[in-house]
Amino acid sequence: MSFATDQVALLQAAYTAVLQGQSYRLGERQLTRADARWISEELDKWQRRADAEAAANAGGTAGVVIADFSGCRR
Repeated sequence: MSFATDQVALLQAAYTAVLQGQSYRLGERQLTRADARWISEELDKWQRRADAEAAANAGGTAGVVIADFSGCRR
């Protein structure tokens, strides 16, 4: 397995855990242990990388290369 594939597996598990209730409410307060939106965005990013690696390893090319600069700060 590649690092990208490992990341996809970890993020899928995290997303599943969040969907199963890592948020709860006590009176007017709500506690959320993880950010499902961030996990989803990261999962998409790492899935694209894993797919590109798989295509390259299969002897083909992905055809499209996506650069993700969303985490860059100035």
